[in-house]
Amino acid sequence: MSLAPSIRKAFDGKTVLLTGAGSGIGRSLAHHLVASGAKVHAADMNAAGLDVLAAEVSGGPGTLVPRVLNVTDRADYGRWVEECVVSSGTLDYLFNNAGVTLLGEAHKVPFERWKWLLDINLMGVLNGVMQVYPVMVKQGRGHIISTGSVAGVTGYATAAAYTTAKKAVIGMSHSLAAEAKAYGVKVTVVCPGYVNSNIFSQDRVVGANVKEVIDDLPAPMMSPDEAARHYLAGVSKGKRTVVFPANAKLLWFLGRWIPIVLRPIQERLMRKFVSR
Repeated sequence: MSLAPSIRKAFDGKTVLLTGAGSGIGRSLAHHLVASGAKVHAADMNAAGLDVLAAEVSGGPGTLVPRVLNVTDRADYGRWVEECVVSSGTLDYLFNNAGVTLLGEAHKVPFERWKWLLDINLMGVLNGVMQVYPVMVKQGRGHIISTGSVAGVTGYATAAAYTTAKKAVIGMSHSLAAEAKAYGVKVTVVCPGYVNSNIFSQDRVVGANVKEVIDDLPAPMMSPDEAARHYLAGVSKGKRTVVFPANAKLLWFLGRWIPIVLRPIQERLMRKFVSR
């Protein structure tokens, strides 16, 4: 399903930097952005995924410029941004979308895996902000979008590392938005609910079976394409915080104002782990 004309207009002819473009929400974002007429500088660690994406969107009307990138490599991130500026002149949007998940009881997840997740989900976002924000300040315009999660408000049990990163991304985005307005730069944090993507795999679950965990989630998962359409609709309106779908909005509200109501959900999330 294509985006509404009013949404496509926001991205037509714009220069977009997108991380995590090789799969999941990022792949669907790339499809919709290119279909809207944007020039998309698409980055991902997965070269094969980028090759497939490039072939899929080759018909335009926008263009895609693939680049293999590890968002934790600050120096290479800087080189990528310089390449994008040279190629496109200005930077209109940065989508800080690269991310991973990791489920397991906090005391059973090795420190190295905590650090692995935080390096990607938090420091990768910070690298993007630190490299692109000064360019946008100098331009006097631009829009930085970071992928957060409802988990950053609810604090999901068995996802302490993931929650830590996403809560930090939400806080950083809200703080930066207050500063960036003075320079004509917009900042948005997008917080989806459960999305059916390859971030849910057995090697990302410590101490439980991934299928059992997914089957026991408290809300149904949406497709990456559906998530991308909600995502871009909110960004096109310039919202500071975008939360979707309806069940995620409810969890967001409860997490902020009546967190005690979420205790049964937290206990449910623990069932597949403590029973082993």
